[in-house]
Amino acid sequence: MRLDGQVFNRFESTGAARAALAGFVLLAALAVGPSVARAWSEFGEPEDEPATEVDGPEIREPFFAFLLGMVEADSTGSWSGAELREQADSAGRESRFPLDKVVSLSRSRPDSAGAIRYAGATVQAVWHILLTEDQNRSMPYSILGYHPGSLLIAGDLVLSELAAEDLNLSWGMGEDPQSGTVTETRVFVLEKGHVVLDADGWLDALLGSSLDDSWTLGFVTGREDGRLLGLGVSVGREGRHIYGEFDFANDKILTHGRSLVSALSRASRSWLNIESGNLPEPWEYR
Repeated sequence: MRLDGQVFNRFESTGAARAALAGFVLLAALAVGPSVARAWSEFGEPEDEPATEVDGPEIREPFFAFLLGMVEADSTGSWSGAELREQADSAGRESRFPLDKVVSLSRSRPDSAGAIRYAGATVQAVWHILLTEDQNRSMPYSILGYHPGSLLIAGDLVLSELAAEDLNLSWGMGEDPQSGTVTETRVFVLEKGHVVLDADGWLDALLGSSLDDSWTLGFVTGREDGRLLGLGVSVGREGRHIYGEFDFANDKILTHGRSLVSALSRASRSWLNIESGNLPEPWEYR
């Protein structure tokens, strides 16, 4: 089944989006924060202002737009690499992704048992992306002006998409408790394969504890006061919690740790939890 032009154009015209699959592989290497109540970033002081609004599409990267459009329309089906390249070309914007390495992409419904594998959430769909082979590619996005290393991506990836829900989050302690809501929150659990940031040795030596290799557990999207946000959730080699935010409109990684985003990362780990038995064991390449 193909994603027809009507569905794709509907997404482009409304600018509505919710979640993605393989497009979020680039979020594996983002701002880092420990699992404490207050947001913190090793790349600078915490900032609580969202990304700057820009004129133009809500999602600049055409491959992200394609993937998010499928979720917005709740489409199921299978698409070849050639069809994905055709859709990216039709957007009229250059993609950062090596779409020539994509063999197929699919979104399907789980069976009855598969739909209830996560406590407190329902699996809405299962995503499968097949590449020509395992990938070892340079990180195409920069962090603090550096391209921090390589992305190691398995050639066969499977993610479960949890149904959208509104999450009421809280952070801060003592005399300054705060709260916020992320609406239409979707969690994508990486259940098969791996997406790993392998940091360059020279940059690791330069930044020290500011950079860590990271194993992706999954991805999260939602809306903050109507504005789309994206989050990558990972774990370091020593079990360190790593999270980071992506700005879809400006097509860049945000190198600060906002309190609400840190709280969203913590909340998502209820499902992005290795102990559930649904995720592969980190740092074991299969």
